Amino acid sequence: MTRFTDGRSPSQGRPVRPAPMPLTMLSRGRVYGLFRSLEDVQGCTARLLDLGLAGQSVQLLMGEDGAAALDCDGRRHGLWARLLRLMQGMTDERAHVERYAEALGWGEILLSVDVAGQPGQVPQVAQAFRESGAHFVNHYGAWVVEPLSA
Repeated sequence: MTRFTDGRSPSQGRPVRPAPMPLTMLSRGRVYGLFRSLEDVQGCTARLLDLGLAGQSVQLLMGEDGAAALDCDGRRHGLWARLLRLMQGMTDERAHVERYAEALGWGEILLSVDVAGQPGQVPQVAQAFRESGAHFVNHYGAWVVEPLSA
């Protein structure tokens, strides 16, 4: 559908609001890492496939849309998201969300993979991230944030 630059649809003549991005960084049971290029991300996803993680939930965030999905303070996603970010402020996670959002602003790419059903795969997933050039790789477990690289 064609939209005017002010968000109006030609057929409706009134502004069209895009649906809000789902809140990201509901991190339990996931490994997150930052990449500097899509080629590095592709290398990592190939390694993940080699590990047999083809059916796992993978999330890729880039640019302004990625930063909007992270929603550092939770304002874009309502009261529940603000409370979540407030609670994360008491842990390392808040600083991590802010670092991820800042890196997205620099043009980096954030990749996460669900390992909740396969916690024994965390070391192999972390290795795949590192071998692909990822940095600031972390595993977010039920009650712990485990740094997997600097």
